[in-house]
Amino acid sequence: MSVYPNERTYEAMYRNVRFWKRELSDQILLSYYMGNILKNDGTIDLPGGKVSDNNPHLFDNYDRMFEIFLEDVTLEKNTSYKQQILDDDIRIPIAYPELDFGNGMPGAIFGGKVIATSSQRRTHTFNEPVIKDWAQIKDLKFDRNNKWVKKIIDCLKFFVANDKENNYLIRPFIVEEGANFIVSIRGTTQAFYDLVDNPPELKGLYEIGYRVGSEFFEIKREIVKEHNAKVLGNKKFAEIAPIHSVPLLDMDAYALCSPKIFKNIGFEYKQKILNHFGGGLFYIHALGSHIVPIAAHLDNLTEIFLHDDPNCLKYFDRRIEMRKQTFDIPLEMFCGYTEFMKALEEKTLPGGIKYIILLDDPKRFSIEFLNDLMKKVKKYRTKALMGKPKK
Repeated sequence: MSVYPNERTYEAMYRNVRFWKRELSDQILLSYYMGNILKNDGTIDLPGGKVSDNNPHLFDNYDRMFEIFLEDVTLEKNTSYKQQILDDDIRIPIAYPELDFGNGMPGAIFGGKVIATSSQRRTHTFNEPVIKDWAQIKDLKFDRNNKWVKKIIDCLKFFVANDKENNYLIRPFIVEEGANFIVSIRGTTQAFYDLVDNPPELKGLYEIGYRVGSEFFEIKREIVKEHNAKVLGNKKFAEIAPIHSVPLLDMDAYALCSPKIFKNIGFEYKQKILNHFGGGLFYIHALGSHIVPIAAHLDNLTEIFLHDDPNCLKYFDRRIEMRKQTFDIPLEMFCGYTEFMKALEEKTLPGGIKYIILLDDPKRFSIEFLNDLMKKVKKYRTKALMGKPKK
């Protein structure tokens, strides 16, 4: 029997739904990230372990993949402590099995050779270029019987089947339909030449990325949707949450491009897929903050996650500037406890943003202390945001 949903989970879901519907533009949300992911230089370090040729690839062993998930997000680990904290995290574990199939899949499903490296707890992939000549674009067909398509579908079904008590959610992988897709199909160096030169064939490749990315996501969503809805027990949240309802979209390669490239072609296809699903989420690395003002003009955006990078100005330090650039789009960003408290006292926290406080030592703060802070957060009010100007 699932331990979810419970009263604190319902409250968090309610606030998140309002957040995504842009009804909290004069308010803020807060989530506590509990785990030691901060390196000495203040950047984020997610665990994975040392890569070695001796480590087996996890996409060949769903049992081991599942075992690692349970070890990393043990349902009993800190459950009592975490479930008593009344922040805006729904605190339901989320499995992300496709992560170990990696970024090589957009090319692999079209026959591209997969290059894989593994640690004991993670597998990373890329792929060799699929087409070297534009004449080959006619051969790019999506086949549900492709080896990698079948493996991904089987893996998702495995995770659904193994949750006997509805204790975790399952999230499909990022939809790489834009510049990341071009990189996967053409190879890194050639892809960036293509993005700069913008040959006539590039538009056709974008069209394939959009069409296939949408179709494959729909297939995967159908596998996990019913399961996730049961775990959530909240129809409104299940219909809008970018866990499975709408896709997480690629923006990585655009961070390495000039704003002109995203504006000239990337924007058009990002808008097509957002319109197709009626929503979508993406993250923009701090290295790519120059594309934030352009991305802000997209319609049907569910949320933008502003992700910090090493040697870049933190988004939290630019929160007022970012808020002005993005109108009333729901935003999410990391911050430290001390800087958040200072901004809260000074009333310099723009609304319509979920702030994630990184707590590398959660037990340093009592449950009562963190919940008292949440009471202050829920009372916090600021100037309501203006929506995007009409065209």
